[in-house]
Amino acid sequence: MNELLLVIGLAFPCWYGYRRSVTRGRVEINHVTTLTFGFLFYWITPLAVRIWASKIDFPMAPIWIDLFRPRLTTPYALSCVALYFCFAIGDTLGLRIFRTVATATKTRRVPRVALLLVTLFGCGLMVYSAYVVRAYLFVPASPTVLQVGAARGAVTSCMVLLATVALIFTIEHPEVRWRKRLLSPYFLAPMAGAAVMLALGSRLYVASILVMFVIYQTNLRARFKLRTVVAVALVLAILFGAIGTWREGTSVTGALSNVFFEPMIGSLSLVHHLRYKGIAWINEPTQLIGDFRNLIPTVLMPEKFKTLKKPNAYRPLGGLNSFVSFNLNFGLLGTAVFWFLMPLGFRYLKSRLSNTLTATVYIMCTGWLMFTFFRDPFSISLVKAMFEDSILVPAVIVGFGSLLNAACLPALQVEGIAGDLRTETP
Repeated sequence: MNELLLVIGLAFPCWYGYRRSVTRGRVEINHVTTLTFGFLFYWITPLAVRIWASKIDFPMAPIWIDLFRPRLTTPYALSCVALYFCFAIGDTLGLRIFRTVATATKTRRVPRVALLLVTLFGCGLMVYSAYVVRAYLFVPASPTVLQVGAARGAVTSCMVLLATVALIFTIEHPEVRWRKRLLSPYFLAPMAGAAVMLALGSRLYVASILVMFVIYQTNLRARFKLRTVVAVALVLAILFGAIGTWREGTSVTGALSNVFFEPMIGSLSLVHHLRYKGIAWINEPTQLIGDFRNLIPTVLMPEKFKTLKKPNAYRPLGGLNSFVSFNLNFGLLGTAVFWFLMPLGFRYLKSRLSNTLTATVYIMCTGWLMFTFFRDPFSISLVKAMFEDSILVPAVIVGFGSLLNAACLPALQVEGIAGDLRTETP
């Protein structure tokens, strides 16, 4: 029974993800692609290891095996399969409801001066944030030292802000060649920020940013060949695995093993929850409501982490499997509703990629689905990454650009009228 459920949990997402992502050998990286990857990587991999390879070695493996008793595999496997079916049904319905639409009227671009001002602001904020949290910024990450996570989170938010500007510039100026684009100030700043994040060992945020630009390219420009995507994905997996080994001080030959350890270590919270709390049918999202306090910038409230209520979950290494977060906040039935409605929102956004704001929101939220959505607590994944960084911040940048356009428009109109009068004067 367990093996059958595991095969279904592997085969159906692979089939559905392939169907929605690949056409005539060319790949479009969309929300189905990224969510399916995260689902298989973070939810199904631990199940496959427990059923097919329970003797495999990884950090804290004895504790993991002791927690993940055989009797727990069936309800967990059934839950995973049912939730992905809900996602597929909602996505299929959204595909039929929301057709791709073109913008009726040509919207004004965000002025480059607005993007430049936001970039300068982001650079200044990153330097200031790094100065404020300098005591903990370069300290090795530890789940027991909360200040380290807060320090890195402050710098990460600035890097994401800079990347958002680069993404908006890319969406609004598709005519600019990539070589010239990468040398522009809109890209040099986030690339410098990404280098700092890699030096700190925060590789998955950088990986998510890279995925966002791949999403842009395959949705708004041109799709990639399937074999090219597979080859590049393998190279990046080895690269980011090597960064992980460097951070841990182990041999670079274990790069691929380091990638495999990511979902297994993150699933410690999952197997502990299954063992001692079980799968709840329904819950209230009180934890998620409290998590919205994380919207307060760390640079304005350095001790913010002390006021946030920690999820009631086992997190020996800091990560929190999203299955646990969903079950604590919504229960299985509430999560099923969430997973049904979520793709409807993504399909709505995808149908309006001709608009700068909706395109930015879609690309960024889709990018977070691959890693952050499945491995971080809701205070980071839903509240910080998706709601603040992917919806509020782009809306503010586009709104700021609209204000500049509105402020400059009367002057331009007056100048145009004056020019017309000079032309008409004999």
